[in-house]
Amino acid sequence: MKSQINKIAICISAAGLCLPLLFSTSVYATSPQKPQALKLNPNQLSLPIDEHFDWVQLTSHELLKGEIKNLYDDKLEFESDELDTLYIDWEDIKELQSHALVSVGFIDLTTKTGKLIVKDGKTMIDGEEFDRSQIMTIIAGQQTEANYWSSKISLGANLRSGNTDQVDYSAIANALRRTTESRYNLDYIGNYSKTDGDNTINNHRINTNFDWYLSKQFYLRPIFAEIYIDPFLNYEYKTTLGFGIGYDIIDSSKTNWSVSGGPAYTYTKFDNVFADQDESETSAALVVETVFDTEITDDIDFNTLYRVNYGSDAAGGYTHHALAGFSIELTDMFDLDLSLVWDHINKPQQSADMSFPKQNDYQFIIGFGIDI
Repeated sequence: MKSQINKIAICISAAGLCLPLLFSTSVYATSPQKPQALKLNPNQLSLPIDEHFDWVQLTSHELLKGEIKNLYDDKLEFESDELDTLYIDWEDIKELQSHALVSVGFIDLTTKTGKLIVKDGKTMIDGEEFDRSQIMTIIAGQQTEANYWSSKISLGANLRSGNTDQVDYSAIANALRRTTESRYNLDYIGNYSKTDGDNTINNHRINTNFDWYLSKQFYLRPIFAEIYIDPFLNYEYKTTLGFGIGYDIIDSSKTNWSVSGGPAYTYTKFDNVFADQDESETSAALVVETVFDTEITDDIDFNTLYRVNYGSDAAGGYTHHALAGFSIELTDMFDLDLSLVWDHINKPQQSADMSFPKQNDYQFIIGFGIDI
């Protein structure tokens, strides 16, 4: 409408030039068309073909390139080319493509090795199609021993010199070997303290177990073992050997909760005893254990372990070992670890000096963790 009024005004003021100006004005008054934005359908996007990188597309349609490390507990470890190591929930992955061979483990405990493509709920390994929901593990490369192992060690120390000479150290370490069918675990926790030449703390606990999965959640534990050393509890060493079964109550990308247990045999060698007292004690036992781990945030994990050992009174009665801790990620490789440890012995054995050890020991450990 505005362009028409301008045309009339020009014709009144200069009638002889009305037509030429009308033509010129009408061209000027025409509004130029706005450029149209290019719209892409994210569902039609496809991953690039690259011989040097693996690719991940998230359900948010973000695209990452890098290297597949592994998939455990519905969480993919992916080393991004720009963002370093990422841990991505399996449910957040829309598409996945490997440039090299990977070993894929399925719920039925079978394994397939080849180049992997995950798309539209399907899994393709060298052109053979599988159901994505059946995937349990992914390991980069061939099924070699080096790809099965992961480990972590957390160290804390306190050194003092002057009026008081003191050295304290604590260590928590874990080594884990995982395949589609089995899991081997090795744990160590130790504390040592010496003040002015006198040893005040000296305890070490080593636990190991081997699990063989019969299904995704149910496993047989053909062997578990523990060695515990603590002369202040009158234990030169105490060994436990047994077998049992276990079940993963929760096994998700953020939370894992398992229970296990079974019969065992214990052998206890006491540190010092009366002249007429046995230096060792054997006992049948029952061991029950539960482990709970959860991811509070992307950088903070909470983990707990509780183990009870029912043995004879002469071997200490029933004993409890519990650990609760937070692991705070500082970098991809380094963590700050805060751990609280409780040990309880129902029937402490009397030492040669007529004293009885206390039933409870508590430790608060601050450590600097390294993922290996």
